[in-house]
Order: sequence, then structure tokens, then C-alpha cells
Amino acid sequence: MEYTPQEQLLLERIQGLDEHELASGIVPIRDVVDILGSRWKVEILTGVARGHCRFSELKTFLYEISEKMLASGLRELTDLQLIERTDRFGYTNRAEYRITRQGLRLFSVIFAMQEWGEGYRKEVFGIENCSPNGE
Repeated sequence: MEYTPQEQLLLERIQGLDEHELASGIVPIRDVVDILGSRWKVEILTGVARGHCRFSELKTFLYEISEKMLASGLRELTDLQLIERTDRFGYTNRAEYRITRQGLRLFSVIFAMQEWGEGYRKEVFGIENCSPNGE
């Protein structure tokens, strides 16, 4: 198999890592995988980044998610400091959510994963576009 020049550079970078670099590099990768590995975290992050700030707005945007899963996901993403919660008191008490800088920066990884996934599906399976349910 012939590699492109860009692929060859990646291969050389990987092969040039020493044992310490490999071991220490795994931990932050695991953090990202843990954050993005949940079924709903990317969708919740996307909803908040798009401006769906209240629980009810997110529930409408993510109509397939249960209220329990949405509440749990919001709590986890808040604990991870990827979104922030602000309580608004007034006629009705409600919380509003906003994406943090760290949450916004995570989208560079998400978009890179999307690009890789689209290329993979096209090359391996011949699928150009895919709906969220895998069709």
C-alpha cells in the first residue's frame, strides 16, 4: 500500500514517539473518548452551542432523549466545565445553559471526527451521507 505524503508524515510521527510520550499521550485521549463516548453528550453540546439554552428548548431539539438522560447529561457536562448553568429567578425559576470556552474548543475535535467518519464510511462502505439512525 502506498501512503500519501500526509499519511507518511503521520506514520513517521507515530513511529517517532518514545514509550513515555505514548503512555502520557493516552490519558488525555481517554478523557476525550470518555466525554464523547456517551450517546447524548455531543447532541447536548451541539444544542447548547446552537443557542437552545433552557431545558425545555433542549428537550424539543433532542426530542428522542428522555428527560432523565437530558438532566443527567447536562449535569455531567456542567461538572466537566463544558457548559455552564445559570439559574434565573423571577416569575418562574429556570436554569439556562451556555457553552464554555472548553466546550467550544471541543468542537474542533468533533468536526475532525466527523470528517474522518465521513471519509471512512465512503471509502469502506460506499456510504456518502448517513442519517443519525444509521440509514
